[in-house]
Amino acid sequence: MSAEQSDAQSWEEKKFLREMELRERELVVAELRLKSDNRRNLLIGALVPIIVALMTVLPSYLNSRNQQAMQRATFEANLIIESIKTGDPGQAAENLKFLTQSGLLTGQTASQIDEFLMLRKPGSGVGRVLPK
Repeated sequence: MSAEQSDAQSWEEKKFLREMELRERELVVAELRLKSDNRRNLLIGALVPIIVALMTVLPSYLNSRNQQAMQRATFEANLIIESIKTGDPGQAAENLKFLTQSGLLTGQTASQIDEFLMLRKPGSGVGRVLPK
C-alpha cells in the first residue's frame, strides 16, 4: 500500500467515525424531542378535562348564584309590600324598621330603608301606604 492509499483509507475511516458520531447525536436529539413531545401531550391530556370541567361547572355556579339573588330580592320585595299594608304610615315605618333590624332585609335595600327612616319626620309616615 502506498502512502496515498493509506492516507485516503485513514481519511475515510475518520469520515466514517465522524458521520457515526453525528448520527448518534441526531438520535439523542430525536429522543429528547420525543420525550418533550410526550410531556406536552400528557400535559394537554391532563389540562383539557380540567378546562372542560370548569366550562361546565362555572356557568352552573353563576346561574345558581344569580337565581338565589333573584329569589332573595323577590322575598325582600314581598316583605316590604306586606309590611306597608297596614293602612297606618307610622305602623308601616315601624314594620320596615323591624325588618331591617332583624336582618330580614339586607344589603342595599336595608341601607336605603334605614336612610329613609332616619330622614323621615316622625308622624309623617312612609308616604303612600297600602290598605290592608
